[in-house]
Amino acid sequence: MNDRHDSPPSAPGASPGWREIHLHGSPEAEETHFRDLADIVVDLQRTNKRESGSTVSRRTFHAKIVVGVSNAELAFRTDLPEDLAAGDFTAGARLRATVRLSNASGVVGPDGHPDLRGAALKISLPDGGDHDLLMTSYPVSHARDATQFVEIAEIGAGPKDQIQARMVARFGPSETARILDNLRQANRPSASLALESYWSRGAVLWGETGPVRFRLSPAGTTGPAATPPMRAPDGLLADFAERLSTAPVRFTLHIQRYVSEQLTPIEDGAVEWMEDDSPWLHVATLTIPAQNILDRKGRATRDHIDTLAFSPWHAPARLRPLGNLNRARRTVYRASAEEWHAR
Repeated sequence: MNDRHDSPPSAPGASPGWREIHLHGSPEAEETHFRDLADIVVDLQRTNKRESGSTVSRRTFHAKIVVGVSNAELAFRTDLPEDLAAGDFTAGARLRATVRLSNASGVVGPDGHPDLRGAALKISLPDGGDHDLLMTSYPVSHARDATQFVEIAEIGAGPKDQIQARMVARFGPSETARILDNLRQANRPSASLALESYWSRGAVLWGETGPVRFRLSPAGTTGPAATPPMRAPDGLLADFAERLSTAPVRFTLHIQRYVSEQLTPIEDGAVEWMEDDSPWLHVATLTIPAQNILDRKGRATRDHIDTLAFSPWHAPARLRPLGNLNRARRTVYRASAEEWHAR
């Protein structure tokens, strides 16, 4: 695992013209604040466990794995321009990847419920390490930063009839309207996880290219394939299994370059980087080969993948995560994983 996350913005490969801004003025003060946020997240994790009636702790978010495969491949363009290459992500590179597709809720429920969806890749590197890429099925976060994210999660865990009033009291009417509109658009039924696009939302360093956001989009996949209705408890799994029974499922990996703090902010996760300002650039194709994910071997693989820890901080220094939300994930994920594995 390459958890080399202490590299400063001036690390080799970083490009000029951008910077990270630490909360409370320093990395140390920000880290203290993040530890306080982590304590709140762990309490929410325990609440989810208690209210769901589960005897074990689960991930605070993305609790239900839908698809888990360990034999995917991420193949980079053979004509990948040098200025889009970074680390082991080079022209013609073919890297094995483990894929976890999930529902975003912290409580396991039917696939047909409105929800955000997640995609997590654990890419095997030539040196024996791993590089994780994490994405969700909406371009931007509902929260601008980690503090707002945890405050919204706390309010959401309270009485449902008081959520909007408590949000208005905390964030004001216009910001509450933005948050709720984002959540309404992001949390929706899914026709198929093979038809979803998945965005990094936050930025990562991409070697000498500088900060980028990335996205997985369906590559040549069309139409609903599921035989069971999508309202079935495991309808998304049935759909994906049906697709893989006859053909591979492919996604295209794109990156989007940083332009400026005004157009493509690093610290504000709620601002979309618009394609007119920074076009999406095709760098690789993810292929999940045809296979049976419902037989004994397929289910055992999925169960094993569900025990793995995925974090954007499992990354080489030259491709490390950037921005407040990502810096907080380093601390919060560690605390959440400790609680989860204590089950």
